[in-house]
Amino acid sequence: HMYMINILADRLSLAPSSVEDFILDAPSLDAFDKFFAEGGSKSIFFVFQEADIPGIECGRSYRGLGKGRTTLRLVLANLSETCLMGQCCFFVRTRNNISVTRENIHKVSFLRESLYGLLNGIENTFSCILPALDAEQHQGVLNKLRHGEKFKNNFMFTIKNCLGSLDDLQVRYEDIVHLTEVTDIDFSKVTCLNDMKAAAADLKIVRRFEEILMTWYQEIDQVLLETDQLRRLDDSAGPLSELEHWKRMSQKFNSVINHIKSSECKAVIMVLNIGKSKTIKMWRELYAKVTDHVNEAKDNVKFLGTLEKVCQPLYISDPVSIIKSLQNVFNAIHMIYNVSLYYNTDEKIAILFVKITNQMLNSCRAYLTENGQCQIWDHNPETLTQKMQVMTCRDRLQVTCALCSFLHIYNSYLPKMYCVLLEYFGTI
Repeated sequence: HMYMINILADRLSLAPSSVEDFILDAPSLDAFDKFFAEGGSKSIFFVFQEADIPGIECGRSYRGLGKGRTTLRLVLANLSETCLMGQCCFFVRTRNNISVTRENIHKVSFLRESLYGLLNGIENTFSCILPALDAEQHQGVLNKLRHGEKFKNNFMFTIKNCLGSLDDLQVRYEDIVHLTEVTDIDFSKVTCLNDMKAAAADLKIVRRFEEILMTWYQEIDQVLLETDQLRRLDDSAGPLSELEHWKRMSQKFNSVINHIKSSECKAVIMVLNIGKSKTIKMWRELYAKVTDHVNEAKDNVKFLGTLEKVCQPLYISDPVSIIKSLQNVFNAIHMIYNVSLYYNTDEKIAILFVKITNQMLNSCRAYLTENGQCQIWDHNPETLTQKMQVMTCRDRLQVTCALCSFLHIYNSYLPKMYCVLLEYFGTI
């Protein structure tokens, strides 16, 4: 018990005595007994959030707080019954075929937490397991299969891609645009046409609505300005990061559109339109820009989504499979370049090629270092020579030119492409 109490105290920045008191407030400690027992529960959850004051049966009183009030408490939780609003910490058993004792608790259990949200907690939990899976050499029946290593690589890629998606979801949530909320206007009184006509006849209300609309205008315009600024490229980012970028853009602009379609915004626009305010013209121009950005993001997500499957071999550390998959990648980019309304520009295609090149280099590096488990000079000369012979790409420019070769039918396009890539790489 004290082992778990001390760890919880450290993670939640509480005194061990406080954690102990909180736990003793629980009506029963059966959850601990089940967690410690042989064949018992595989997990035990603790939630640190606002909770009801426990009754007198807990054995202590909360000064200044009466019955029915809430306070910040650490409680043993059943997540199927408890609404998670605060921080969650949980212990997980790696084995439950033996009982948990003072001597082995640090070996058969570990703590995970979702202090910064559920998605972050799930990501952290699986992230701590991945290194062990990656380092494990004895894969059971997979070692006996002809394509066992390929199955393992595909599995690891899928898990890593899933974890990356969780991280991207958090980032996308942070990208949601929250415009200024109006608190001094009761919009329930401006719902029908007669209400709006009456509001449009009131000069004071019109001026206030113009202030509100211009505040939203400036906030949305700032979002557009930040989006249109030159993007900073990550030297190691792969092609799937381009898809994720446009998913984030789609999320951001859709959140703006959702605000514009809200009843409050519609009421403001309608009143100002009836009152023939000059701000409406500016707003319509801004709305047209936002709509164009929404359509661009949606179109790019649609077409870049075709790369998700064909680019998977680029993320598996096998140069041979990479070479075999290049034609499918070429065909997908060829289709995007010919069909997409927004992604057929020199700059966007150049960015995509650079990221494909980056991922090829990342995979070749992982192939040489066995996924970062060793250094190049740790190999014996014969093994290193064999691996180097498999790899035919020596530098970024050479790889990029090879990728560009499929666009030979676009003779007028290639010089522009080369200039964009040369500008990105700098002096070569």
